Amino acid sequence: MTAPNNADIDAMLTTILAPPTRAGDRGFTVQVERAIDAQAAYARARARFWRSFGFEALAVGALLAALWLLSSAPLLAPLAGAAHWGLAPPLLLILLLWFGTQRWRSA
Repeated sequence: MTAPNNADIDAMLTTILAPPTRAGDRGFTVQVERAIDAQAAYARARARFWRSFGFEALAVGALLAALWLLSSAPLLAPLAGAAHWGLAPPLLLILLLWFGTQRWRSA
């Protein structure tokens, strides 16, 4: 087998690296750009959702701790009941339902 000469290599590289003979597919390019934009918008919306969800979960946890502390106060002990959590579950349910309705309104 003989080694190819430089002219053959140059001709082969010129053929391989030549610009395409037909025009670019503008429709495909637009479709890919739209898909990239949609993916970026979805990622932003997802990050926004998880951030707001985290803050809402933190707020619910803080309210739960506040209700627990308030129910252990001697002044509010009759409202808490014998189980020491008598008032907290219904108030938390109302609070969670309110958070849910706020999320649905903003969606």
